[in-house]
This record gives sequence, C-alpha cells and structure tokens, in this order.
Amino acid sequence: MTDKEHISRRPRAEQIAARMTDSVKARRCAALAVMDVTANGRALELALAATDDYAGLEARDRAFARAIAATVFRRSGQIKAVLKPLVRKPPTAPVTAVLQTAVAQIVFMDVPPHAAVGETVEVLKSGKATRGFANFANAVLRRVVEQGRQSAASSPPRANIPGWIRGEWERTYGKMPATKIAVQLIKDPVLDLTVASNREDLAEATGGKPLGRQTLRLDSIGDVTALPGFEDGTWWAQDVSAAQPAQILMDQFDIIKDKRVLDLCAAPGGKTLQLASAGADVTAVDKSSGRLVRLEENLARTKLSATVINQDALEFESEPFDAVLLDAPCSATGTFRRHPDVLHNRSPKSVADLVRLQDKLLPKAASLTAPGGVLVYAVCSLQPDEGLPRIVKFLEMSPDFSLIPLSDLPGLDLPPERFEGGVVRTLPCDLSKAGGMDGFFIAALRKAG
Repeated sequence: MTDKEHISRRPRAEQIAARMTDSVKARRCAALAVMDVTANGRALELALAATDDYAGLEARDRAFARAIAATVFRRSGQIKAVLKPLVRKPPTAPVTAVLQTAVAQIVFMDVPPHAAVGETVEVLKSGKATRGFANFANAVLRRVVEQGRQSAASSPPRANIPGWIRGEWERTYGKMPATKIAVQLIKDPVLDLTVASNREDLAEATGGKPLGRQTLRLDSIGDVTALPGFEDGTWWAQDVSAAQPAQILMDQFDIIKDKRVLDLCAAPGGKTLQLASAGADVTAVDKSSGRLVRLEENLARTKLSATVINQDALEFESEPFDAVLLDAPCSATGTFRRHPDVLHNRSPKSVADLVRLQDKLLPKAASLTAPGGVLVYAVCSLQPDEGLPRIVKFLEMSPDFSLIPLSDLPGLDLPPERFEGGVVRTLPCDLSKAGGMDGFFIAALRKAG
C-alpha cells in the first residue's frame, strides 16, 4: 500500500487533524477553552492545557491561543453586541465559542481578516458537530469584518462585566469607580516584579519603573525567564497589590529577621519569598501539591529557604507563631487584569461557599498566632462579602484580637478612601496611569498579650 493510499483510507477526523496548521490548532484550542470556562467554571490556563493540541504547540502558538481566549473574556459584552444583530438564532455552544474567538481576533486583536475568517472556518470544519456551520460562519464573519468595530464601539466597557458582579461593584464602590474598573479590564496588563535587591540596577537593565517599596513595573509581560536576573533569583513576578500584605505584616515588627512567621494558603509563594528574603523563619502551608511545586522551584531559584508543608490549613497544627499571614482562598475577581476568566467562572453560590471557608480559616489562623502576635488577612477579591464583613464577624467572636488601623501604603499614592475603617481596599483602577493594580482587601490584627 502506498503512503497516498494509506492516508486516503484514514478516518476523516484523522485526515482533517493531519492537515490542520498550528495556527488553526491554536484557534481551536482557544475556542474549546472558552467553552470549557463558560460551561464548567474551569480556570482558563487549565482549560487550555486540557485541550488535545495545546501541549504540542510551539510557545508562540500557545501564547496566541491564550491571547484569543483572554480577549473573549475581556471583551465578552462587546463581542455579544457585535454578534447579536448578525445571528438571529443562537447556534450551539461550540459554534458560539468559535464565533466569539473570531470576533476577538477581527475586532480587537488586529489579526488580518482573511486569516481570522479563513482559519475559523477551518476550525469549524475540523469538528463533526460544527462542520455544517462553516458556510454560516463564513457569511457572519464577513459582516463582522465590515461592521464589527462600529458595533463594538457602541457598547460601553461596563458591558464586559457580568451583570451580577457589576451590580455588586456599583453598589459597593459607586458607578463611576465601577466604570473605571471596567476600563481597566480592556487594557493589556503590565508585569510587576518584586525585587529582593539592587532594584535600581534591574530597572536600568530592563527599562522598568520602580513602584512602591519593592516592585519594578515593566510595560508588558513577555517571556519572564529571558529577563536579566532570572537565573540569579533576584526577583519574582508578583503584582504590586499582592506584595502589600507581607509588607504590612513586616511593618508591625521593628525587626522581622528570625521571627517565626506562618504563611497559610501560601502557594504560589510570592509572600513566602518576601518574608524569607527579609530573614524571617517562614513556614508555608498549602493543600495543593501542584501549586507548591512552583513555590519550591522559586525558593530554589531565589536561593531562599522556608519550611514547606503540603496540608490543608484547617488541619495544620503547630506551636503559635509570632505572625500569621492568611491570604485566604477567594473568588480572585480582583486579579482580572491578568486573569479575565475569573469574571466568568464565578457565581454568587461559589462566592458564598468561599465566604464560609474564610470564616473557618480566620479562627484557625488566630489559634496559630502567639499572644502579642500579628495576623494579616488578605483576599484578592473585589466582592464585598469577602472583605470587611469577614473581619467584623471575626472580631465579634474573638475579643482577644483588635484591629491595627492602616492609613497608607508607603510608596503608593492611593486616595484616603482606600483606608476607610482602618483596612486596605485597592481597586484595579488605582494607579491607572501606571497600568493599574490588582483589587485586594487587607486587614491587620493583633492578639492581646
């Protein structure tokens, strides 16, 4: 049998897969990931990794797939506004996801229209359930090329925020701040590095701008492993907001060196690295063995040491610590600048479940705090229920703890209202001219004695 005859007898699906280019595969991975996140609540990175072709793609094509899917979630409302007048009857979920990824490319990513349309049609032809929609999609997308940008421009950025989340933000922060937050969603994220030493030298080598006390901000993310100092371990990637809880904790001690500090729910480990680089005796606890691998890799790269324990924080037992940092599991809606999918794989129920977990973790963290010690609670969430109400409830049940009032974050020019009630509430629209920052809630508490 000749090679040609062998190929001709292969099942149709295998023939199609064999002739698909990597760029078509990347587009298909993006569409499958969008559907997975939307239907199953999976995180985008995990959804991409679960697709058949993703691991075999070159880094460039994986980045392309990730960019397409992320753009769908950054621009979800505007993409719907583009498709609505062109699609009278909503097609199946797989076809809808493919169309959304195509609009993202044509309208928001400056991909050449012929490539976006042609290869999207190939994506549809590659699947048995979507093959019959190829001509339909071709016609729709040619109209998107003609009028898509105009349709998108008529839809405001706030439309990209799911309604239940937008409502909570508007009620909590006001309509104008909520609008500014929505504008931040559609901007490309910056890259923040926490620098352990020689920040000025790294700034000169990279063109980054110092921010806060330890952060160096670069305009774009790119390949972090190619940046100066990566092999030397002088820095690690960490949003400027995420660096604040550990800095607040350290501010409560004249000297943090040799203090016993517990980092609960520690992975992926940026705060552990901060505390260890300051000389603290750090114990890092997290129940995710996979996420702890990254923490241990970063400890090795930065030549820092910490005791790493793979255990559920609620089950961890130890002698009390001088300080405890609890970066509690949360909805993570404050991290949408780099993870826009968090706005689409969360629900009121999932937030309520997380609130119940936070109400268990706070007393647990308190029991591990020594008399006279400090407990810092933080969440990277913008949902109000995950913030101040948790502290109020905890203090009502824990008379041996009191709030340590916070009035500023040194090195960051934030408005006074971010510190109302003696706690910290950062918004993604803060530092907007410099690229924004993650939304965080932080409270510092001291145990009597």
